[in-house]
Amino acid sequence: MKTIPTLLVSLSIATLALVTDIPTVQAQSKPTCSVRDGVNFHRQKNYGKAFECWDQHARKGSSAAQFNIARMYILGEGVPRSTVEAYKWLTIADRSGRPEARKTLAGLRAKMTPEQLEESRKRVQQFYTSTR
Repeated sequence: MKTIPTLLVSLSIATLALVTDIPTVQAQSKPTCSVRDGVNFHRQKNYGKAFECWDQHARKGSSAAQFNIARMYILGEGVPRSTVEAYKWLTIADRSGRPEARKTLAGLRAKMTPEQLEESRKRVQQFYTSTR
């Protein structure tokens, strides 16, 4: 897998990074933009376009895109703040091999209620069920 350098960003709950990589799962339909395009849109504070780019790749298996979406939910960048959605995307990114996701999960988990954790787990399961 070819990896492009990372852009580190500090957060209060953990240090997260905007990262790019080439998706490990071959796309059935060609995405309209790259993960790198998402980073560029994010830098321009065009969060809607950044999310759109990353969502296309996240659903195809890109751990970088999955991690970046989680970061958007943590910070409320272009989406409502949601620890449940952030936890979902961090779990998926962790399972896809994104090392910084596991560290961030631990910090987020400590701030969540049992009900929020259960809802996140359900959403993770729905993700894997819907993408197969």
